[in-house]
Amino acid sequence: PANSPNFNPIEHIWILMKSHIQTHHGHEYITSLPQMKLVLQEEWDKITIEDINKEVTKLPSIIAKYIIVEGGNNYHA
Repeated sequence: PANSPNFNPIEHIWILMKSHIQTHHGHEYITSLPQMKLVLQEEWDKITIEDINKEVTKLPSIIAKYIIVEGGNNYHA
């Protein structure tokens, strides 16, 4: 479907951010909103234009795989 998160590069960037947070802050317990904002901002600042471009350039391949599996969501396998 047109509104599938699989076709939205920002969804893949969120996954990248989550991975970065778990790698760099995984053992820390965030106890306040200001601390959470700080961690999110720090990790967001580490996302590069190359990271974003990488996700955007994957779209044609994702769409092609999606077509092959006739709309199923197991094309990453």
